[in-house]
Amino acid sequence: MKKIFLTVFIGISILSPAFAVTFDTATFGESLNGWRKNRTASYSIDNHTYLTHKPTITPNTGGGIFVSTRVEHRPKLGKKTTSYIELSYSTAGTLLSAQLRVMAGGKQLNTGLINRPAKVNKPVGTEGNPEPWQTPERVMVTDLFKALDTEFAKLAKADLEGKKDVFSRIFGKSYQSADLAAALRHNLNLMMQYTR
Repeated sequence: MKKIFLTVFIGISILSPAFAVTFDTATFGESLNGWRKNRTASYSIDNHTYLTHKPTITPNTGGGIFVSTRVEHRPKLGKKTTSYIELSYSTAGTLLSAQLRVMAGGKQLNTGLINRPAKVNKPVGTEGNPEPWQTPERVMVTDLFKALDTEFAKLAKADLEGKKDVFSRIFGKSYQSADLAAALRHNLNLMMQYTR
C-alpha cells in the first residue's frame, strides 16, 4: 500500500510542473458572450461586430503553454479582417512572449515577437504624484501595441481626408471608426486574466 501511494505521489509530482499553468477556455468564452457550437464567440465593441475563435492551447517544449486565438472584425460593408493573438507562458504562468498578426484588404501586419523584458526599472514620477510601477507584463503589452501602431503607420497613405482612423486609412472607408487595436487589447487582457 505504501509503495502504491509513493509511486502515485512521485508520478503526480513529476507531471505537475508540466501542467502548472492552465488557460480557462470556458470562462474566456463566457466573457465574450459564450461559445457557440461552431467554437466562436460573437460580441460588439463600439457598434462593430467581432468574432473570437476558441483558443488553441499547446504545450511549450521547455514547459508552459502556447495560447493562440483568431479574432475577426465583421464590418457591415466590406471584407472581414482576421487577426491572430499568440501568447507564450512559462510553467509558472509568466507571460514570456506575445505577437499580433493582422490580415485585411490584401495587406499583412506583424508586430514581430515581443519578449518579456529582463528587468523593468521603476519609473520616476513627479513629487506627490508618483507613477505606478510597471510590471514586465505591462511593459511587454505596451511594447506589443506600440509595434502594432508602428505597423499601421508604415502602411498609412498620404491622403487621410475622409477617413476617421488609422485602421480605415489603411484598409478603406468601409471600416469607418472600427478600433481593431481596442478589440485585440480586449481579447488579450481577457486571455491574460484567464491564464492561471
